[in-house]
Amino acid sequence: MDLLADLLRHSRARGAAVARSIVQPPWSVCYLDAAPVSIHAVVRGSAWLLMDGEPPRRLHAGDIAIVRGPQPHTLADDPATPAHIVVYGPNRYAPAGEPPDRAGDRPRVSAGHTYGRRRHGDSEGDHQGDRDGDTALIRGAYQCADDVSPWLLESLPPVLVLSGATGAQRILELVGTEVDRPEPVQSVVLDRLLDLLFMVSLRTWSERQDSDPPRWRRAMADPAIGRALQLLHQHPSRPWTVGTLADTVGLSRSGFARRFHTLVGRPPISYLSQLRITLAAELLTEPGQTLDSIARTVGYADAFSLSSTFKRVRGVSPNEYRDELGGVGGLS
Repeated sequence: MDLLADLLRHSRARGAAVARSIVQPPWSVCYLDAAPVSIHAVVRGSAWLLMDGEPPRRLHAGDIAIVRGPQPHTLADDPATPAHIVVYGPNRYAPAGEPPDRAGDRPRVSAGHTYGRRRHGDSEGDHQGDRDGDTALIRGAYQCADDVSPWLLESLPPVLVLSGATGAQRILELVGTEVDRPEPVQSVVLDRLLDLLFMVSLRTWSERQDSDPPRWRRAMADPAIGRALQLLHQHPSRPWTVGTLADTVGLSRSGFARRFHTLVGRPPISYLSQLRITLAAELLTEPGQTLDSIARTVGYADAFSLSSTFKRVRGVSPNEYRDELGGVGGLS
């Protein structure tokens, strides 16, 4: 089983913020939008990525930086450049020093910057005016932590910088074209392009032998824990316990629990609960699914058991979750 593929299968952007910028020095943008995952791509020029607790990273053309939120971070032409713009969320940005409650959709807030929910940059016709020293950037941000597989999100370092991700350049070209040409279903197209960019970036990271391997690769490389993860993902509805998993992979109960927690980062049953709720959340988007049928599909005895766990993990009831997605009607 390809664990990364399965994790990415459960990661899907909904209403992501996708933007293109063409900026000229001096410039600096501070992101305070608490996005769970931001992806910054340098199309031309260079930039510095700054985040408290992390060393400054210099990004060059072709580099992609994945930033795990919700911590703030800054992109700038130089680490010493003070922030010009503060981004508080989709359609919420303002010049630095202006109160956050005045942040909003501004067509142009300073020379060289245009900010909006879907794009911030010069229009397509302005490309002919690009000048030496300009930096062209693309940023995509997942807006909800639930849009990314929980264990995948947990496995990301605070900042991950990649060069030469296979397939990324073509995806970025499509993003640049799409943000400049608003058309019907544009938002859905940009969501899927962001998912693709995320996928090819993580695939590149997972395949690199010269870097610290991702958590999922280390876990799958362990014969016992890799087998346990394979079983959980292939058969999440089975009545798994720590004991049955340990027996299946040939370890003692305590030894299995300790090794699983070390490699995966959480106890086996906690991981299983998170996986089941992720699957349940996906089923909630499908018409005709009742809470009882979803509960049986993902491994809970009844709707009450699923609802209780769902609210504990996601913070909302299944009905509330589906209402947030724009679903119609309740579940029974």
